[in-house]
Amino acid sequence: MAKLVNLQINELSKMRIIGKIVRPNLDMEDNPIPALWGQCFNDGTFSILDELTEHHIDSSYVGWMSDWNNDDGRFTYLCGMLMKPETPVPEGFVYRDIAASTVAIGWIQGLEKETYPVAHEFTQKAMDEHGYKEDEDALWCMELYNCPRFTKPMENGDIILDYYIPCKKKDN
Repeated sequence: MAKLVNLQINELSKMRIIGKIVRPNLDMEDNPIPALWGQCFNDGTFSILDELTEHHIDSSYVGWMSDWNNDDGRFTYLCGMLMKPETPVPEGFVYRDIAASTVAIGWIQGLEKETYPVAHEFTQKAMDEHGYKEDEDALWCMELYNCPRFTKPMENGDIILDYYIPCKKKDN
């Protein structure tokens, strides 16, 4: 059973996320995200991003979500890496520039398949309990696959998924 084991409120500097995208349905029917990850590992996407070491903000891979569209029922999922602003974008890649922001970072522990469905809910609940709410102006969230928390499972098979939500202090 997945659980939140840590919550941090941090300041992120301006950054650029570079990678490849898909536009899944909000209902996640015919989920293309696992195939995108497979493609990025197999086609050299991550090799190219890994080589941009002088531009890395973090060497972990991320799954960044935004552009929710209730009209067509889709959102953008960007599989990639966090880079410094103004990083040149390799040919065939996409990017999103992210403004500096305050973020809640929830550490969701459990079997990998258990963490994704509850990450947003658990992080949102914890930030609410700490006096924060989602920043409706930011409109993104992100999974960060930290090494070793995510990449090296514990003896029981659990991993820890870092889940980011832009936030701000609640009005009192």
